[in-house]
Amino acid sequence: MTDPPRLSRERVEEYTKRFASTRISVLGDVMLDRYFWGDVDRISPEAPVPIVRVSRRSARLGGAANVAANLRALGVDVKITGVVGDDREAGEVRRMVADLGINGDGLIETPGRETTEKVRIIARNQQVVRADFEAEDGLDRETSKRVFETVRADANEYSALLVSDYGKGVISEDYLREAISVWRSRGKPVLVDPHVGHFQWYRGATVVTPNVKEVLRGTSLPPGTKDVSSDGAFRIRDELELDALLVTRGEHGMSLYYEDGDERREVHIPTVAKEVYDVTGAGDTVIGVLAAGLGAGVELVDAVVMANQAAGEAVKEVGTSVVTRETLVAAFE
Repeated sequence: MTDPPRLSRERVEEYTKRFASTRISVLGDVMLDRYFWGDVDRISPEAPVPIVRVSRRSARLGGAANVAANLRALGVDVKITGVVGDDREAGEVRRMVADLGINGDGLIETPGRETTEKVRIIARNQQVVRADFEAEDGLDRETSKRVFETVRADANEYSALLVSDYGKGVISEDYLREAISVWRSRGKPVLVDPHVGHFQWYRGATVVTPNVKEVLRGTSLPPGTKDVSSDGAFRIRDELELDALLVTRGEHGMSLYYEDGDERREVHIPTVAKEVYDVTGAGDTVIGVLAAGLGAGVELVDAVVMANQAAGEAVKEVGTSVVTRETLVAAFE
């Protein structure tokens, strides 16, 4: 096992200055995250549940759109490709995307399909309940073709492809494999935030970033396996023909498995989070910073160290959040 490098603030600042000339294409399941904030001072007489007196409402981009928002906060030029419905929520998504300066030309309206919306009720910074409004069935053939034709065309203009697969039907096996092949043939990285059950679809990608539970549930590791060992991680990496596998481990940091020439290397990066209020969207931050780094030509291990540092900043906030370039630089001593 190799110790992670110590990055100085000056080195990180140099790396992040490159983000302004980096262009990332994001493909995936676009969502709207809606929040109702308030306090609880009594229990409902109708059922044994708390009554939240709502004092504030807010909405944020979620899913692949939150990944795009994270990249934009870093100063990256971003395009988002996915599907939305023909409903009010789709209009909100488009407005927020435009307000952030994200290219939303890849958002394809699908009549009759509901825009994915996750509604959270928060009382004193604690989530009380979540309600999901979504369609999980796959797209029709024609819509899938439109989505992936957009992504294939982006390979000519963008630095890297980031796939954010939440399993809501946007990602399809055949088209994704074709897209990976096109992007890799041009020497451009493809990063995937995976969905359980789809791991074989990501064959040939540059980096896949599962958490431990996703690895144990979604891969061919033996039944009863409790953790991801070095041998197990390299087995998955080899089966999927990846350049690298990055396993996120929550409060235990993250582990990177890759090859340097003919030598296999394993790097464990301990967590830097000291205050954890909410892990929602932390994975979006990790893969966003990693994609920005690789798209800007940063060495893989250095990009992972920056992504780990950014995750430590993201979990300080309640709900989905973004980490700006300035915040990332300031997080390094």
